[in-house]
Amino acid sequence: MNSPVRGDASAGRAREQWTGQYGFILAAIGSAVGLGNIWRFPGVAYSNGGGAFLIPYLVALLTAGIPILLLDYSLGHRFRGSAPTVFRRLGKGFEALGWLQVVISFVITTYYAVILAWAVRYLFFSVNEAWGDDTLSFFVGDFLKVDSPGINAEIVPGIFWPLIGLCAERGHRHGARHRRRPGAREQAVHAASRRRRL
Repeated sequence: MNSPVRGDASAGRAREQWTGQYGFILAAIGSAVGLGNIWRFPGVAYSNGGGAFLIPYLVALLTAGIPILLLDYSLGHRFRGSAPTVFRRLGKGFEALGWLQVVISFVITTYYAVILAWAVRYLFFSVNEAWGDDTLSFFVGDFLKVDSPGINAEIVPGIFWPLIGLCAERGHRHGARHRRRPGAREQAVHAASRRRRL
């Protein structure tokens, strides 16, 4: 399988590198084609003129989207670092652009996690069609528990607890894989104490 593997790095730490182009291309498509292109784009295209909406979309894609994506990939390949590191190597004033990419990635990841939690909950709701005839009032009133429009800081248990469960499960898997192994010094101390007991 084409997955990232450890490679050599100039700073002494191993950096992951792709074993082949096939896996990288699939990962790049997966990061570029977001949930909005599948879930939201058909509705936006329909409400903004149907096929005529494709013309400005393709112009924006070809003149801005793809060139900026290729620039980002080529900078990452050239400087072999995280986004803030790459832009800092270009110039001290550009590091903020790298941190902006990190913040945007965090926001998108949070947004997608909420959408996935909705999908998981609706999977269970679909068993008995819990939404009934009025799907909007079920979603806004019963599921999200929103009384009036605006910003609401209350925790929605139907979204919060599945997210906590996913995070806890992932942390458990990550911890089981990366248990701390004793270093050379700890092994020597342990071996010396074992010899003394004999």
